[in-house]
This record gives sequence, C-alpha cells and structure tokens, in this order.
Amino acid sequence: MHESRPPHGDDAGFPVAHRPEGLLDAALTRAVADAAAALGIADPVKAVHELRKSFKQLRALLRLVQHAPDAAVAARARELRGALAEAARRLAHARDDAARRDALDDLVAKGGLAPALRGAAGRALAPAPPRRGKVATGGREEAEAGLTPHRAELELLLGQFVAALPALGGALSDKMLLRALVAEYARARRMARKLDPADEDGLHELRKAVVAQRYQMELMTPAWPALGTAWVSELQRLRDRLGKHQDLSVLIGHIKARPPPARARHAWRAPLIAAARARQQRLAAAALRLHARLFAEKPAAFHRRIAAYMSAISEGK
Repeated sequence: MHESRPPHGDDAGFPVAHRPEGLLDAALTRAVADAAAALGIADPVKAVHELRKSFKQLRALLRLVQHAPDAAVAARARELRGALAEAARRLAHARDDAARRDALDDLVAKGGLAPALRGAAGRALAPAPPRRGKVATGGREEAEAGLTPHRAELELLLGQFVAALPALGGALSDKMLLRALVAEYARARRMARKLDPADEDGLHELRKAVVAQRYQMELMTPAWPALGTAWVSELQRLRDRLGKHQDLSVLIGHIKARPPPARARHAWRAPLIAAARARQQRLAAAALRLHARLFAEKPAAFHRRIAAYMSAISEGK
C-alpha cells in the first residue's frame, strides 16, 4: 500500500505535496530512523552494535541509489555511503575485541583448539586492563570511547540523510530499481566465479557484497514472505560464514602484529594460527559452495524472477 508523508504547505491555499512511499523510500526511511534510535541507546555496547547494523543496511540501499539516472543524486549516494563507511571504521575498535573473542570461541566449538590454549591465548590477547579504580565492563569502555567523541558527527550525518531522503528515496522508478537489483546481484555473483578460497582479500570483498545483497533482497520479501524470508536467511548464513573467516583473519593479524615473546610462556601461538588457518579453509569452501547455490541463476533469469515479485507488489497496492 502507498503511504503518504505528512503534507507540506499551509491552510492558505498553497499547494500541498503528497509523495507516495515506495519500497526503496520506505526502507531508507526505516534505516535512518533505526540509526537515530541506536544513537540514543544508553548502553554504548548495544548502541555501537545497532549503529553498525543500521549503517550496513543504509550502505546497501545506497548502492542501489547509485544506479540512479540523475548524476547528482547518484553522486550524493556515493558521498553518503563513503561517510557511513568512515563512521563505521570509527566505531570498529570495540568490535575488534569482540571479534577476537568470537573467533577463539568458534575454534574451540569446532574442535580445532583446546580449551586450555584458548584460555592462554585469550589472556595474552586481551586489551590492557582497565585503569586503576575502574572496573572491567566487557567492552563498555571501548564502545564508549569509540562513540562519545564522534556523537556530534554522527548526529550531523543522520541529519544530512534526513535532508537527502526525498531525493534518495524517489531516485528510482520500479523499473530502475529492478535494474539496480539485477546489477548488484550480477556483481555479487561475478565476484566468486573464479575466487581462490585462499584469497583473503577477495573473500573479504565478497562478504561485503553479500551483506549488501542480504539487505537489498529484503525489499522483495513482502511480495512472497515465505520464500523471501528463507532467501534472506540463507544470505545471512553465507554472510556469517564469511564473517567468521574475516574474524579469524583479524585474529591472525593481531597475533602476528605482536612480537613473539618467550616461547615457554606462549606455546599457544603456533597451534592457534594453525587451527585458525585450517578453520578458514573449511569456512571458505563451505561459503563458496553456498554462494554457488544462492547465485546459480544467470542475471537474466534473476531479472525475470524479481520482476515477477515486483509485479505482485504493484498488484497488491
């Protein structure tokens, strides 16, 4: 159904503009509202988590807007997407420590690392202890340190989004949106066609493309909820596998960045790196198999399927 935004103008006979809300417009509006709500969460750890999630969704939707025929709108979408990426990097410090802990836990759960080695590694790789008189808060200080200095910038960025929403949300007709979805699908499909499972940079770029696909395909879910939900769920599963692979890369990089201390006290280093590399190989193989299934359709066939979805949405309005 079409929903009209509040009218603009006054009661003195001036024209009032009603802009129906389309799929892209509604998704952008919700994502901006979610980001604003996240910024107001008191718990900094939760605030950072929700902000990063909203930013990923916004960046995925802006990739679609970048296909707009209006060059100025497309350029504005690229500019805002870049600003979101920079904001996410500023918030990443708190996430890095959590990613290392998740990677260690994953290695133990999958049988590649002994719990005793995980404990030794966890203690050695943990951030510096809290300042005297402070109590460890499980990442709270790191999250607050990443959020508080940039709060004003983030509020300004969200204000810019609100101002740009009319242009961004109305940049694509249904046919243009369909073409943009197909182009993004083809891009994510093409990236894995000849990807070496040992190519960490290539897998990292593929993960970002899959994240975008996961949020972009949510636009189609209302047309066929049962299938759409399952499809998005499988994309999320692929994203998770590639994310675990990336977390292990971060963990290995963190270990190698530290000078090797006395061997007797750090016998966990070599077994941990070996276990992480073996786990990465399994994750990469599983991820590429799942990608091949999810992206089996050629872009022309995907175009026909998504066009049918969009036709169903139009008929239901």
